[in-house]
Amino acid sequence: MAKAKPQVAHRRRGLRELDTEQWNRIFIIGGVVAVILIALGVIGYGWYQTQIKPLGKTVLRVEDAKFSLGHLVRRMELERQENPTFAQVDQGLLQLPDIVLNQLEIEGKLLTAADELNITVTDEEVANKIKEQGNLAEDVEASAFATEFRRQVQESGLKESEYRQKLKAELLQEKVNNYFIFLAPKAEPQVRGRWIISDDQQKTEDALERLNAGEDWDTVSADVSLAAGGGPGGGELDWTPRGGSVFLPRDAQDFLFEAEKGELSGIIETGSLFYIVQLLDRDDERPITDQQKPIVGGREVFEWLDSLNTKLDIKRDFTDDDTARALDEII
Repeated sequence: MAKAKPQVAHRRRGLRELDTEQWNRIFIIGGVVAVILIALGVIGYGWYQTQIKPLGKTVLRVEDAKFSLGHLVRRMELERQENPTFAQVDQGLLQLPDIVLNQLEIEGKLLTAADELNITVTDEEVANKIKEQGNLAEDVEASAFATEFRRQVQESGLKESEYRQKLKAELLQEKVNNYFIFLAPKAEPQVRGRWIISDDQQKTEDALERLNAGEDWDTVSADVSLAAGGGPGGGELDWTPRGGSVFLPRDAQDFLFEAEKGELSGIIETGSLFYIVQLLDRDDERPITDQQKPIVGGREVFEWLDSLNTKLDIKRDFTDDDTARALDEII
């Protein structure tokens, strides 16, 4: 058997050595790539756990209607765009998460329970609202409608399903309001009254003592009330049905409907404000005017929505951490 030539054997050894070096290099590069991929995976997983997953958390459920933290954040951003009250980063903005969550709960109630009043909204009605908001003709071409719908969705910052749901809830709200306005009675108890409002408890106590001693109302109000003589700080309430005052808290209005003519309330505390109210007159069968029907209807809507708290399966899971996260997302 012939022996391999020396140069051929040398070449083969060189190839084996080269192959070994290449494999070592490949193993080293592969190890580095693996470490990088693992690191990226850890970073990606951490990003998902801290940034993406929390936004998918369900913070509100009304029967089968679910609202995620991300949905809440998008609605907060939309509310901030549309309402200048929340444009600045101040104390008012801190209330935005709870305000929007309450709005979403009302929407959930409407979407779930409006049919118990035989009130529904069709897809066609939602489409008509989209056309109305886009100033489109009723017989607009499908392509133009689709373009306008995408524009509205993009402008809102919501997902398509969220935007449609919002429009549907708005239409349901309008129909429910009209339903209870139509059912408003022709007459019901109404009151006339007046109030003093202060942000100082001691001044309010002193004011009540002065009034009980017979001092003139206008004099005391001028000394104490935040806006003496009228406006939201203090003044007179003209004939109004229960729930008809935007200035007085519910406890103060309830007092007026239960008091004797001329009777003074004690101090009624609401948050950081203190009220004194007095009943001037009451008529148990005063006709409801056309201007008052929306007030009465709105009151009945509120009571109907409130009654759903015991009828529907409603669950909130909105923590302080969720509030902080939601605010961080929009600031």
